[in-house]
Order: sequence, then C-alpha cells, then structure tokens
Amino acid sequence: MKWFRWIGLTVVLLALGAGLLYWFLPASVAAAFITARAHGLVLEDVSGTAWDGRAGRVATASGRELGELRWRLGRDAILGRTHLDIHLNGQSGRFDGHLDRTDPDRMTWTGVDFRLDAAVLTGPALPPELVPVGVVEGTVPRAELQNNWPMALDAEVRWRAAAVKTPEGHVALGGIALKARSDAGVLRADLRDDGEGSLAVTAALAGSPLGWRFQGRLVPRIADSALTHLIARFGPVARDGSVTLQRKAGLAPTLDP
Repeated sequence: MKWFRWIGLTVVLLALGAGLLYWFLPASVAAAFITARAHGLVLEDVSGTAWDGRAGRVATASGRELGELRWRLGRDAILGRTHLDIHLNGQSGRFDGHLDRTDPDRMTWTGVDFRLDAAVLTGPALPPELVPVGVVEGTVPRAELQNNWPMALDAEVRWRAAAVKTPEGHVALGGIALKARSDAGVLRADLRDDGEGSLAVTAALAGSPLGWRFQGRLVPRIADSALTHLIARFGPVARDGSVTLQRKAGLAPTLDP
C-alpha cells in the first residue's frame, strides 16, 4: 500500500508546484497577452508577475515612445476570463481603462480615460507625409463589444489645438469633437469643429454589423493653399472651396436628421 501513498504524495506535490507556478507566473506571460491584443505595441523592461506587472518601456512598432505601463490581471484567467486594469503614463500621454472578457467574442471596456499626443494615433490609413499635431483626449464610460463591434457605447473624444503638418505647410484646425453612441448594435457618431480653426468640419456616421454610412462637409474659412491641398485629398473641391463627403457600404442605417 506504500506505493499508493507515494502516488498520492506525488500528486499533491505536483498540484502544489503547479499552483505556486501559476500564482507567481512571470510578467512576461501577461505582456505577451497584452501585445497580442494591442497590435503594434512593444513592451520592454518587464517586471513583476503576470497578475501585477510593469513594463518600463512601451513603444509603437514605429519606435515612438509611449511611456510606462502597469497592469493588474485577475487570476481567474485560467478559466478563460479576463479582468484587466491598465495604466499607461509617459511623455506621449496617458491611458487608463478596465477590460472584462468572459466570452471569446464579447468584451467590455469601462472607465476608459485618455490624453495622448495626436501623432501617437496615426495609422496606416494616414499618408506618412501628413503629421497630426495637438492633443487627443477622451472618455469612454462603457463600451460593450461583440466580435469587435460596439453593441453598446458612449464616448466623447476631443482633438485640442488640432493641426496637420503637410508638405505644403502647417494647417491649424482649432478644436474638433467627436461624440459616439451605440444602442443595440447601431452606432451613431457626430464630428464637429469648434469654429476657431481654418476649416469648418461637420460629419455624421451611422453603422451596424451589416453596413455603414458616412457623410459630411469640409468648408475652408480662409484662403490658404496648404488647406486647399489638404481637403482635396478627401474629394473633389467645389467652386466655393468646399468638399462634400459621402461614403456608404452594405446595408447602412439612416443618418439622424
């Protein structure tokens, strides 16, 4: 019967060892989890544990420094659940938010608050010769995503001291505000300027998982060649110098009047 005791003791020791290993998983495990979901981010100088960790250096794929990242991850991740608090702070700005994910295709962000340099938010859709300037700040009290589509959303984003550096010159845009809301999977958003910049911006978006519709108008307030070249990138320029925006794909919802 001794071999039964030895087997039992071995099982207990293995379970204890596995539990200790899981409890003290290195932070590099969570760092890999975070970078897999935040495409394009590079985390270095990682320390702590998977559950309470720190990355001393966070940068974009292009090498732009973002700052230091701290996170807390729930230990029930082994059950396929994600409860993640993240705090990013650095010269390029800050980002705070909480992520809950209990199903593979559903996630909820709450308490999102950020303030970032506009240049950080550039992506492949923006030509490299156009460099946004200013500060983008926003709040997202709650966002419920299903297959990465916002089924429920309440968000406000402001681009302060907005400007764009172009090959033709510096174009000051003033302030631009975006308000977005989604109910039952129907997303609606409005984009407007504050009236202080060189360009009047009005635009509206309506979308669902089946399609989207976007329309708006760009009207210059001053005669400026750099501004004219910039808005001409978005469509044909009318006699008054304005550009009308109209885009549609799929079965798009109607826009609010």
